[in-house]
Parts: sequence; C-alpha cells; structure tokens
Amino acid sequence: MSFLYSVLLKLLYPTSFCLVLLLAGAFLRKRKIASRFCLWLAVGTLLVCGNGWLGRELARHLEWQYLPSNPVPEADCIVILSGGVASRTPPRPTIEVGEAGDRVLYGAHLFRQGKAPRIICTGNVATGGFAARPVAEDMAELLEMLQVPKDAIITEEKSGNTREHARNLYPVLQEKGFKRVLLVTSAMHMPRSVGVFRRLCAGIEFIPAPTDFQVTEGIPKPWYYQLTAVIPTPRHLVDFSEVMHEYLGMAYYKARGWM
Repeated sequence: MSFLYSVLLKLLYPTSFCLVLLLAGAFLRKRKIASRFCLWLAVGTLLVCGNGWLGRELARHLEWQYLPSNPVPEADCIVILSGGVASRTPPRPTIEVGEAGDRVLYGAHLFRQGKAPRIICTGNVATGGFAARPVAEDMAELLEMLQVPKDAIITEEKSGNTREHARNLYPVLQEKGFKRVLLVTSAMHMPRSVGVFRRLCAGIEFIPAPTDFQVTEGIPKPWYYQLTAVIPTPRHLVDFSEVMHEYLGMAYYKARGWM
C-alpha cells in the first residue's frame, strides 16, 4: 500500500504529470481537440508549477506557521524525525547530509546548548525506498560525529512515515517519562508533524523546533530581477513538488483522522 501511494504521489509531480499529458496527447493525435487540450494543459502546468513566486508563497505559508522560539525552552528530550541523511556506503567516507540533514545538525546544536539531556532519532526507510540500514542508525552515527555522547542517543528504527513516528514513539516517551519534547524537523514538514504528534501522543507537550527553512527574509532586489521567478526552471519545479507533497500529505492525513 505504501509503495502504491508513493508511485501515485510521484505521478502527480509537475514533471511526471506533464509527461503523462504529452504521452496522452501523442496517443490521441487523431483526435485533434483532445490532443491539443493535453498539450496546452501540459504547458499550463509547467508555467504555473514552475512559477517561483507561487512556490515561494506556498512554502512560506507552511514554514512560517511555527517559527523558532527565542529562546528555545528546555525539555525532557529532543525528537529528530528522519530525513536528509545518506548512509556511509562506498565511495562515501562518512554519513552525508542533504538540505533536510539540517534536522540532525540542529538537534545536535540544541543538545550542546543544554536544551535537553536525551535525543531520540526515529526512522526506518522512507516510503517506497531501500537502504542498507535504518535511517535512525545513520542519524545516531552523525550525532556521535558531532560530539553527542552515545549514551544520550535513543533510536527508534521501525517508522517509515510521519504517522508511524508518532505511533511508535508514544510508548517510548511514556516508558522514559518524557513529558516535554522538542520536536525537530524541516519547517515545511512541521505543520503535519505537530498535528500528528499532538493527536496521537496524548498527555505529552510537543514544542516545535523547526529547521531547514527554504523561505527566509531576503535582501530586497530590483523589480526586474524578480521577473526571473516566472521562468519555469528545474529548481522551481523541485520546490513546487516538495510543497505539493506536504499539502497532499496533510490532506490525506486529515482525511484519515491522523491529525
């Protein structure tokens, strides 16, 4: 089921959706009206989804719902949701990070600031993916590289999505007596995460500690420079796909009653 969900979601990404439309247009070439409709719908999809202004504002709406506390309060533990780390498989010499890897870096930063005495890394393999070992183990190894003591790290290695993170961590948090938790994940992912954890983990206070912001307070630029945002670039399409993933995920979770 999770694999099917992953495939269907990827088919809705702008580039995949446009490819489906172009193939449909080629298949319906003898029906000129239907073929042209598919062609122009593909062009319209690229223009809309590749618009940097639109993608930025949609991302801002998600990311700025939970801005970082200043100062960040102390808690019983720090929970870091999986994402953004790559296993130490040849020829990689160490664990590597992508943009979402900021989650682990920020979690280590909060720990070194004394915001909580324990860190929980949660995550198996992402939906529809494969890996040599659970992501939580890679996260724990990276934390040790960042000078976090091994005995301060707890791993949960069965969760493959946001709902499973909350469902599987609830008994762990209860067993350890953790009542106040700093929840670390990407800013764009935070609204869905907070909704799920607060719904499925009754009696525990979750304090949003977002990181990995895509939209920040930028330096003002000339008006003509802003015009380049309307050009559909690969970066704009990737950004829109990430935003769309979150909005669709939130809609699905709400429909299932998970948040």
